[in-house]
Amino acid sequence: MASLRGPVLIVEDDPDTRESLQHFLESHGYLIRLASHGKEALVQLGRRPRPAIIVLDMSLPVMDGHRLLTARKADEALRSVPVIILSAAMAGMSPRDRALYATHHEVAAFLSKPADPQQVVEAVERHALKAEDASAGVPV
Repeated sequence: MASLRGPVLIVEDDPDTRESLQHFLESHGYLIRLASHGKEALVQLGRRPRPAIIVLDMSLPVMDGHRLLTARKADEALRSVPVIILSAAMAGMSPRDRALYATHHEVAAFLSKPADPQQVVEAVERHALKAEDASAGVPV
C-alpha cells in the first residue's frame, strides 16, 4: 500500500457495511474517517488533514450521496477529492448514464454493492494516488 496524504472517508449509513469497510481498509494500512450521512461527510471534509478519497454510498439519510456530490462540486477545495461510489442504487444505470453522471459529478469510479473488499482497496489505491500525482504536478 502506498501512503496517502489523508485518510479515507467512508460515507455509509449501514453500520455493518461501514465497519467492515473500515476494518478491511485499516488492515491494509489506511487511516479511516467515518460518516453516516452527507452532512457528517461535509464536516469530515472540513477537517485537517483533508481526506485523500471518499468511498460513498448514495442512499443516505439526512443528506444523500447526490446532494453531497453537488455540495462537493460547488466547493473548489473539495472538488479535487476523488469519489468512489459504492452503492446498489447506481447498479441499474446504463454504462452510458454512469459515464455521464461520473463526468458531471467528477466521480472516479462506481462499485456495486455487495462489493468485494479487495476491489474497494484497489479502487482506493488507483484513484487516490492518481489524484495525489495530479495535485503534485506529476503527469497521470
